[in-house]
Amino acid sequence: MNNALLLNDAVLIGISLTVSLLYIISTGLYGADFLNSNSFAKTYKQPALIVTIVAHIAFIGFLTAPEGYRLSYSISMLMSMVALTLTVIYMFIEFSTKTDKTGFFILSFATGAEILASLMLFTSSGEGPAFSGLGIGIHLLAAIFGFSAIAIAGLYSFLYLLLFRQIKNNKFGFLFENLPNLEVLEQLIKHAVAFGFLFLSITLLAGVIGSIQTDEIINLFDSRLIALVIIWLFYGASLFIKKLFGWDTIHMAYLLIALFVLTTTLIMLMSIFSPTFHNIDF
Repeated sequence: MNNALLLNDAVLIGISLTVSLLYIISTGLYGADFLNSNSFAKTYKQPALIVTIVAHIAFIGFLTAPEGYRLSYSISMLMSMVALTLTVIYMFIEFSTKTDKTGFFILSFATGAEILASLMLFTSSGEGPAFSGLGIGIHLLAAIFGFSAIAIAGLYSFLYLLLFRQIKNNKFGFLFENLPNLEVLEQLIKHAVAFGFLFLSITLLAGVIGSIQTDEIINLFDSRLIALVIIWLFYGASLFIKKLFGWDTIHMAYLLIALFVLTTTLIMLMSIFSPTFHNIDF
């Protein structure tokens, strides 16, 4: 039995290190293409990204198999899922917009999250409560995807503002030469916002369904629920903000950065005062 456990731990460590290494390789290839327009990196960065995603999904499956493939609320698991969702959403944005010059920035965050998740996996004493039920499962996954989309929208907005200021000040430096133009960045922001609004909508709907399944009473005055609904409304409005309020992309970028800071602060407070969004055990 001890030999089996040691073998299982060795396999787990090996897969975890392999996934982290794949993230580093993918980020390095995207970085080489962004910084130096390396032809090798340009050719193999997308295949490396796909392999990384497939390997990460397999790792999550291997990690959760003993618990019936149920994700847990442990910090290491959530951070690993953030890394995966950041990468998956970026991949869809890249494929749908045919723009691959921002991958280095997104994947750098994803790589950092996955490395930290791997370190916490082997140093953390507890794995946190696990959820059960399809509604709660979709609720958690959609929430993580939604946060990742919010993070990507915030990052794209920050890059947009940096590039705008360079152009405004007639300083056509490194970012101007390597980043997509303002029109393309605006489209990337819209794609990220659309993904964010979609997954936040699924989060709210699945949360209601999951609460019904577990007989949880929904507190409509819960500050965390109110904050989530407000963020959801802002993201929905930002899809039509030009038509509704006549805002330009500059003001929308500031709004999306503020929403990212607000969401991150909320998640940090939740992690301090409660292991989950809910006050129940799953």
